[in-house]
Amino acid sequence: MKIAPAGARRFLAAPDASVRAVLVYGPNRALVGEAAQTLIKHALGGTDDPFALTRIAEDELRKDKPKLSDALSAQSLLGGPRVVWLRVDGETLNDLMLEALGVIEAGDGAAYLVIEGGDLAGKGKLVGGFEAAKSAAAMAFYEETEAERTAFLKALVDGARIPMSPDAREIFIAHAPSDRALARGELEKITLFAHELGRNVEPEDLAALAAVEAEGEMDDATNAAASGRVAVALDMLDRLETTNGVSLIKALERKMLRLLEARTLVDGGVAPNDAGDRLKPKVFWKERDLFASQVRMWTTARAIDALNVLWAAELRAKTAGAPQDVIAAGAYKRVAEIAAAGR
Repeated sequence: MKIAPAGARRFLAAPDASVRAVLVYGPNRALVGEAAQTLIKHALGGTDDPFALTRIAEDELRKDKPKLSDALSAQSLLGGPRVVWLRVDGETLNDLMLEALGVIEAGDGAAYLVIEGGDLAGKGKLVGGFEAAKSAAAMAFYEETEAERTAFLKALVDGARIPMSPDAREIFIAHAPSDRALARGELEKITLFAHELGRNVEPEDLAALAAVEAEGEMDDATNAAASGRVAVALDMLDRLETTNGVSLIKALERKMLRLLEARTLVDGGVAPNDAGDRLKPKVFWKERDLFASQVRMWTTARAIDALNVLWAAELRAKTAGAPQDVIAAGAYKRVAEIAAAGR
C-alpha cells in the first residue's frame, strides 16, 4: 500500500488493521521519527510487557543477518502484541528487509514491523516492495512547507495554553526549531518558566531561554551569510552536524525574505533602523543593529538574486540521494558573496 503525503496523518491517526509492516522514510527525519513512534505506540496498544518492543539498528543487522526474521517470529512472553523497530539509513540491507516483508506477507510473523528509513529512492526496490504488499504500507515524509510548519507550531502553542504576549507568540512560531521534537522541547521549557510567573511570557524571555533559533548556531550561520562573511558562514555550517542541508537552506531563505521585506520598506521611505520593527514578528531587540546594517547592505535586486540561488539549491537538495550538506554550503557561500558585493 502506498500512502500519499496527504493521507499520512489520517493513516497515523487510525492505521489500517490489515497492515502489519510499515516503511516510513524521507529527507524529513524529524517527521519520519515522529511517524515511527506513533505507529509503535499504536501497535503496542498500551502493553506492560517491557520486552514487547525490539529495537534493531542497521549495524546490528549487518553483523547478525538472521536477527530481523528471528525477532519477527518470536512470541510475546505475556501473550500480548510485539513490535520490531528497525532503523536504517541506506539501502544496502534491502534484501534482508524484503525477506522480512515476505515473512509477514506469508502470515508467519508474530510481530508488527516498523522500518524507519532515511532518504530512500521513491522508485527503489524496497519502497516498491512495501507499496505492492497486501499487509504493508510505505509513506514518505518530505520537508514541510512554511504553511505546514506554521500550522504545526500554532497548534502546538495553542495546545500548551501558555500565557504569552502576541509578539512572543509570533516570534516563537517564526523562529522555533524546524525539528518538531526540538520545538516541543523548547515549548516545554517555556511552560516550566511560565508556571506561576504571574504575567505573559515576553520576547525578552524567549531570548533569555534561548527558545528560538535566533539565539543558536543556525542563526549565526545565516547572519554571517547575510552579512557577507563567507569564511565565518562556512565555519558555522561545519559546526551544525545535526542539521540537514534542506533545513539550513530554508533558514537562510527565511532570513533573506525578511531582509527583502525590510529593504522594500526602506525603499518606500522607512529608515533602516526602524524597518525591523515593522516586520511580523519584529526583529529581536538584541539583533536590531545587525539587522539594520544588513538591510543597508542589500538592494532589492541582489536580495532576489540570493533567493533565486537558495530556491534552486533547495530543489537540488530535495532530489533523492543528493549531497544536501554540500549543496547548502555552496548556497551559503554564494549568498555571502552576493552580500559582500554590497558592502
